[in-house]
Formats: sequence, structure tokens, C-alpha cells
Amino acid sequence: MTEQKSDYEFLLAAPKAELHVHLEGTIEPELLFLLAERNGIEIPYRTPEDVLNFQVEKKTSSTENLKNFLECLDISRGVLVKAIDYYDLTMHFLKQCQKEHIVYAEVMFDPQQAMRQGVEFEAAVEAIGQAQKDGLKEFEVETQWIMCFQRDHSPLEAEKILKQAEPFRDLIIGIGLDNAEVSGFPNLFSEVFRQAKLAGYHLTSHCDVNQPDAFDHIRGCIEQLSVHRIDHGLNVAQDEALVDTVLNKNICLTACPTYYATENSCPPDRMKMIKTLFRAGVMVSLNSDDPAQFGSGWLSNTLAVAQRSGGFTRQEMLRFMKNAFQSAWLPENRKKVYLDSLSEFERRVV
Repeated sequence: MTEQKSDYEFLLAAPKAELHVHLEGTIEPELLFLLAERNGIEIPYRTPEDVLNFQVEKKTSSTENLKNFLECLDISRGVLVKAIDYYDLTMHFLKQCQKEHIVYAEVMFDPQQAMRQGVEFEAAVEAIGQAQKDGLKEFEVETQWIMCFQRDHSPLEAEKILKQAEPFRDLIIGIGLDNAEVSGFPNLFSEVFRQAKLAGYHLTSHCDVNQPDAFDHIRGCIEQLSVHRIDHGLNVAQDEALVDTVLNKNICLTACPTYYATENSCPPDRMKMIKTLFRAGVMVSLNSDDPAQFGSGWLSNTLAVAQRSGGFTRQEMLRFMKNAFQSAWLPENRKKVYLDSLSEFERRVV
């Protein structure tokens, strides 16, 4: 007998994958206050509502402001000053994944951020690696790690960190680029990506939406960085040649429909791009990005907002979920386990 569920209950109950989520963006207010007090760090927040309100107050656009968002994110990730903070944050995130029925996640982390705040690279990676093992046992959530380099910092710094990461090759599955978008960044980071490719890492990069030189940056990531995925990258939808390129090269896009404290909805232009890519057959998934920083919250609510804003059917939402598992950097037999679980859920519920 088919179970009757509301759309949100349906999305919450489905087994899901998350491919675009930043560990440092999952610091919920309660944990933020705990870490700030534990580490003796002053933050400009006194209540959970302040975290979102501070973003809204500083915004210069009604829909987005990447620079402002990153400034506010820096306040929250600034409380991570010890290896134990990274362990506690990872365990907190994995516990939330269990509640969300996220069974698999590829989680981004920024080692440069940790190192600038006094946490040695090895200590930070060992902390999240231990939490990965403990979280799998306690919460039954499988994770892999994407080490992101910050585009507004030196590529030479990134090369040094890539060498430091060699002993942790079994823990770190991929290399990415994030933080503020710098003009011509694919060319700047081509050498470190060449080295990462030779070392066998999967490759991705942020191409934030509606940024200057968006089309050139997307092409650069494909041609110069040889990425397997693009994080965001929705401007692909506005260029037919780019749509053909990502289809022919089987490049996946990790879309984040809710971001920058935009209220509980998807900006119409972004949803239009997501729908264009989805209908063209591009392997696009829906992800939460920085769930604790956004007003839209965690993945199930992000999906519910996307469904409502885009007018998607349940079958179409399941297609997005399947895209995520199919885009995952997993062996085919592991993908099949997750896809079979999602198909079983579909037979039971839809």
C-alpha cells in the first residue's frame, strides 16, 4: 500500500546524497556559541536569529551578495581554532545527516582556513577523518572529503598543501576551488590541478552564478582544469555551446537553489537556469551548500523549496536525487546500492 506523505515528509524520508556542502558552513548557532565560548572568541551574535539577521543587514542586493556572505561566513568559521572543533563539527553534521536521511555526502573543507586559525593541516585532517569513522559507526552516514583551495589565495600555497595531503590520499577523494571568485582563476590554478589529476584525485571547482567572466571561467574550468564536476555553474544554461559541452563530456553540476539568506525561496532566474539544465539532460543535482548559514536550512527543506519554486513533480525530484548518486565519486557497485535503495523508496511511496 502506498504511504501518504506531504511533499516535505516525502523529501525528508527519501535516502539522499549531498555533493555540495561546506563543513565550515554547517555550524549551527547552538554549536557556534558553544565553540566561541570554549575558545574565548567574541562574535557579534547573541541569539540564533542574529546569525541570519546579520547577513540581511549587511546585504547590498535583495537577492545575493557573495562578498557579504563570505564575510559573515568568516565570523562563524572563525571559531574553529582547535582540531577538536573540527571533530565536534563533523560529528554534529553527520548527526544532522542521519536526521535528514542523507546516507552519503561528499563534504568540502578548507585547509587554508584552518591553518590561518592555528590548526595544523595534519591535525585538522586527522580530526575529520576520525569523525568520519566514528560517524559512520554511530550514524550510518558514508562520507568522502573534498579538499578545497581558496581562489583568492596563492596557487603556490595550494601546491604546498597538496603535497602535505599525500599521506591522507585514502581520505581525500577530490580537489576543489571555492571562496571569492578571482578573475582568471582557472589559469592561476592550472598547475596545481594538473598535479592533482596526476595523483588521481577527482576534480571540481566553484563557478559562482552571475559573477564577472562567468562563461570564460566555466570554459576555463573545463579546458584548463579538466574538472569532472562544476559546483554551481548554472550560467551554463545561458550558452547552448556550453550545454553541449557539459553533456558531451558528462560533466555534472551541483546546483544550490537556496543561498545568501534569500528567504525561503529560490530566486526566479536561478530556478529558470536549473530547469533549463534539467530538461536538457544535464546531470544536475540539488544541494544545500552552507545550510547553517542560509535561511533555507538543511537539504530536505532546500529540496522542498526547490520543488515549490520550480513546480517539480515528485518523480522529477526523485530524478534530482538519482542525479546526485550518479554524480557521486563512488565505484559503480556502491552507486547501485544507493540507487536501488532510492528505487525501493519510490516503489513504496510514490
